[in-house]
Amino acid sequence: MNKRNGIFIYIIMVLCVFALSGCSSSNGYEGEDVVDKAKQHHTDLEAASISVQDRNTGIIIQEIDYRFVGDVMQYMYIGRDADTGEEYYEFNNGTELDAWHTGDSEWSFAAKGTENYYGYSRAKRHYFADGALLLNDYASAVKSASTKYERGDTKVVKVVKIEYDDAVISQNEQMKGVTNYRQEYWIDVTQGRSECDSCYVDYTKDGKTYSYWIRMESRDPEEQIQRAEPPELTEAVENTQ
Repeated sequence: MNKRNGIFIYIIMVLCVFALSGCSSSNGYEGEDVVDKAKQHHTDLEAASISVQDRNTGIIIQEIDYRFVGDVMQYMYIGRDADTGEEYYEFNNGTELDAWHTGDSEWSFAAKGTENYYGYSRAKRHYFADGALLLNDYASAVKSASTKYERGDTKVVKVVKIEYDDAVISQNEQMKGVTNYRQEYWIDVTQGRSECDSCYVDYTKDGKTYSYWIRMESRDPEEQIQRAEPPELTEAVENTQ
């Protein structure tokens, strides 16, 4: 579990830094109402598939399939380091936690109730299953916001673009050195919906530009969550046969 915390926590910080620092009140911004509705819609989902792509490299750095069974969250999560290529796999069926990291010869296992086990529920939410975290906006730091509609044959999407104030953002410890922070929400508002399909996050830190694309899709809650097998382990098994 420490490998996950040490190697992939920076990815979580990128997406959830505003939630960690807390949201202050604001006078509102254009599109805030539909963003708030999209947060609640995501939290209310019984099952979903989410991916986070590094737009600079094209690499999917995080992906998860999850569903709630009663109060318990079952999930399959994969994290990737775009710089080193290292991967982390985590599967939780509600009673056992299976984990694998690049270089491991096999999965590690932790049964519910043992020291290394941890899990999530409706009350104790994984950040990907919490709309307030995944789609968080730091309202008090909004410099400007705009909205527009994209209309297709069967779908209407409201695009909310937010630009943040560097001076306000830099007051947060996690955001020291961050400038040009931008978010763009693509929210399906067809027939009264408030379902966020995509969220783009862009910013600059220490002269380097970062850009991420978060994609969300609801899934059938009756469909079981399957454990994905790391290619490295699959190849190792095939080579021994």
